[in-house]
Amino acid sequence: MGTNTRNGKAIESAVAADSVEAAEEAGLRYVNDERPGYSRRAKGKDFEYLDAEGKPIRDEQRLLRIKRLAIPPAWTEVWICPAANGHIQATGRDARGRKQYRYHERWREARDENKFDRLAQFAKALPNIRRRVAEDLKLPGLPRQKVLATIVRLLERTFIRIGNEEYARENKSFGLTTFKNRHAKVKGAKVLFRFRGKSGRQHEVDVSDRRVAKVIAKCQDLPGQDLFQYVDDNGEVRDVTSQ
Repeated sequence: MGTNTRNGKAIESAVAADSVEAAEEAGLRYVNDERPGYSRRAKGKDFEYLDAEGKPIRDEQRLLRIKRLAIPPAWTEVWICPAANGHIQATGRDARGRKQYRYHERWREARDENKFDRLAQFAKALPNIRRRVAEDLKLPGLPRQKVLATIVRLLERTFIRIGNEEYARENKSFGLTTFKNRHAKVKGAKVLFRFRGKSGRQHEVDVSDRRVAKVIAKCQDLPGQDLFQYVDDNGEVRDVTSQ
């Protein structure tokens, strides 16, 4: 197993652990749609809901919970959590084939509270972060710290989303850490980003920053399609999400 694969699994495990903890704090169970769940099939102008064994659900309370989820009729490959306290209540694919989620209300509330807490912590740390970014952007070569500093500066100045590998893979929508070389065009001290973002929206974002432009130009000179890569101590090119 390669270094990138091992680190990718480590990142996924860390994210999963954080999600499990958040679910428990909200009094919910952490679930995923790889587990057996309910499904639905068209029946006349409506839908019939089936349990994990493929049998029609007749229990009125379960049917009421399912209907309250308001799963869009256009969704396909619908999975419904059998547990009323699952942090994910349903998943499916929309008309464009993109995976969509219905979360438990308490999960959304817990995540919103967590976002506010993190935002307050971030605001407190921002002056130190800016100083560190400025220092790391001056580092020689193309080490990981320098590339990460570039991403942080872009995050602050452009408000482009950080990106998610799953969305990039399944929905072809991109953010900073999932950009490909084709998404950035460098001209002098300016960088123009053209990319498809969340919900399929096309974006054009430009930024004027000589140091950032130089780093991106150097990243584009590296082999591979990923935009943000770095050179490790052994001279090997690595994706920015790897260690």
